[in-house]
Amino acid sequence: MNPSPEVSLARDESRLPPRIEAVVLASPEPVTVRDLARALRADELEVQLAIDGLNADYARPEHGIFLRYARGGYQIATKPELSEDLCDLLLGVRPPAPLSMAALQTLAIVAYKQPVSAPEIHAIRRVEAPGVLRTLLKRKLIAPAGHNNDARRALLYKTTRQFLIDFGLKDLKELPALEEFAELRERYERNLSSPTGVPPG
Repeated sequence: MNPSPEVSLARDESRLPPRIEAVVLASPEPVTVRDLARALRADELEVQLAIDGLNADYARPEHGIFLRYARGGYQIATKPELSEDLCDLLLGVRPPAPLSMAALQTLAIVAYKQPVSAPEIHAIRRVEAPGVLRTLLKRKLIAPAGHNNDARRALLYKTTRQFLIDFGLKDLKELPALEEFAELRERYERNLSSPTGVPPG
């Protein structure tokens, strides 16, 4: 009995890399090895080996992209050393404005204390700034996370997947110590300046 065309295609190792490229490029979110294997009807080991082979090929100077590992999956990213060239080419493209210090302080509190309410944030910062929370919600860096169980039923906030992407984190376990949050801010601004909208590495 002959194998189905789909199985034959999945087993053709020469066809797997371009199919991985196509799926990762088309996805708005990082794609896990498991999801790639399921979509392409291949073994996870075959997919990982193909990804490693692609990145080995991308490492050559004639390529300007690579498959970046982020939050348990892969996404197409530009090489950091080409950022200046891309800025020159895409001069008319402007990234979102960097977050203010007040917004970054509020975001840090949410990241480390989540889920956390606005009154708790204000108590820590000693400044009431509802506009900052609206900015973070608009930028999709935080999201509602239910309500407190006390009588006030205050709305709680948590960080989002977009927060992980913008700050170049795989998960919340990679958050630096509070005193090192300035480093995280630098990483955010570096990712934000990527002309393609995809963090460069």
